[in-house]
Amino acid sequence: MGVPKPKSKSGKKKPARPPQQLTAEEHFENAEMAFTMENFDQAAKSFRRALDMEPENIEYLEGYGSFLAETGQREEAVVVLQRAAAAQPDEGFEKFMYLGQLVEDPAEAESNVRKGVSILRAYLQQHAQEPAPAEGSEEAEEQAMEKEHLDATLASCLCALAEALLHKAQAAGEGALAGVEGEVESTLNEARGLSPDSPEPLQALASLRQQQGKDEEALQVLRQSMALWFKPAPEESDEEAEEEGGEGKPAAGGSAKKKKAEAEEEDLGSSDSDDDEMEFDSDDDELPSYEFRFETAKLLLELDESVEAASQVLEGLLDENDQDPNVWLLLAMCCQGGGDEEGALGAVEEGIEVCKRLGLPKEDDTYAGLEALQEGLQTLLKEAAKQGGKEEK
Repeated sequence: MGVPKPKSKSGKKKPARPPQQLTAEEHFENAEMAFTMENFDQAAKSFRRALDMEPENIEYLEGYGSFLAETGQREEAVVVLQRAAAAQPDEGFEKFMYLGQLVEDPAEAESNVRKGVSILRAYLQQHAQEPAPAEGSEEAEEQAMEKEHLDATLASCLCALAEALLHKAQAAGEGALAGVEGEVESTLNEARGLSPDSPEPLQALASLRQQQGKDEEALQVLRQSMALWFKPAPEESDEEAEEEGGEGKPAAGGSAKKKKAEAEEEDLGSSDSDDDEMEFDSDDDELPSYEFRFETAKLLLELDESVEAASQVLEGLLDENDQDPNVWLLLAMCCQGGGDEEGALGAVEEGIEVCKRLGLPKEDDTYAGLEALQEGLQTLLKEAAKQGGKEEK
């Protein structure tokens, strides 16, 4: 709770200044605050007002471009970030890393990521040349922490470069992988050296091994990556599994509808222990990004015969955000792979409802994938019901 501001003599609050009286800097600060508070409509308005007043301000362009990228407005983000890159081509690595993720052409994506890595390396070299503070001093501790942060940032950027190289090779077709394998390996080795506790380099290496056709090694490396952050839930007893999935096989990811209902019930209830909630939040801070864990689940589904780990990763994502239809689709595939067609259908139906709420067109790849899977699952369940009826006779 913040420090209360002193009241005016009249006892009334001082009225807020209207938007037309704010400076560009104040609009930008308001935009960043609204973005942090997930008030995206207000953030967009404030970013645009700041840029209307100072259209060539690099900080405002980069901030607005990052906002657009993070909120899924891909085309607009590319336009704004390219303006920022053209105006300041040798500083600010972040805009180039964003462009590397957003542009569609694989060669252009690689070029942007390389540029971002180059700018960050130059900054690190400049930082290393600064005079060293006295050993054991507060300044020395701060400098060490900053170096650790910068090393981790460079490691993450190097992983992005490795992924861009793999994506370009995949787009180029058969035989192209051989031309980038060596650079990908060395890039990931450097990343691991810079940030040994990061799961990113190992997951990127797992992707490389998969593209090389070494699926067993890829799964082994992926598990090494997951060991740095993933804590498997305790295995269910046979009785619990039967209750969750019915007679026969245990549910791969549990019942999707049941899980959502439980989450809503928890939201309605009061918290019994603030300490437990704080501990949960602390653990969340140590998790890799949402996008990273989604890619983990995708790799697991492609490499692992068991779907249990992928299911747990996806359910963790839904605990954070149950309005992502891509996660519901992947969970449905996970349930189906584990033999839980009813759980898969439940996940599909939840995903379709999310698509409707988001106003996605039916031509959207995820929406279309969910509807196709729904049709297939409904057919399977009807046939299974008919077969069961025949056996009873």
